[in-house]
Amino acid sequence: MVIKAKYERSVTDQNGDLEITFKVHGYLDKQAVKELEQVDYRLTCSPLKSRRSYQQNALMWEIIHDIGKARGTDRANDDEDIYLEALVRAGAKYEYIACLPEAEDLLMNQFRAVKYINSFDHHGRKMNQYKVFYGSSKMSTEEMSNLLETVMDMAAEEGINV
Repeated sequence: MVIKAKYERSVTDQNGDLEITFKVHGYLDKQAVKELEQVDYRLTCSPLKSRRSYQQNALMWEIIHDIGKARGTDRANDDEDIYLEALVRAGAKYEYIACLPEAEDLLMNQFRAVKYINSFDHHGRKMNQYKVFYGSSKMSTEEMSNLLETVMDMAAEEGINV
């Protein structure tokens, strides 16, 4: 069961146990709370992302795919390359990571957008340096809006009317 709620406060009771209060606003969420029983629960709390950010993300990937088609490509890898290009152009946050060449596949699986920078020698071992980007799932609403605008600019450059 998932309930949308806003943290209100926490207090310590007379036994030293912590009591946490959440405010529940939505009708369906209030109905779900009524179904709770006096049993132990495992709670997982995570920040609620706005529905709009999911819609923005879906729109972004649709436009990216259209850009790929306009450029004469239609493969998932091409969409990833266009996404990486958009992250670079939007000035998205990134880190540099160095790893052994044989660890490249693992690195590619851990990060959505990875750009090879160069190779260098480190104590007699070859290392590769990569620029790894924080993807759109880690962006604020403002950063996501900027990325989406960048993708729309890229679409316009390809003659795509968004």
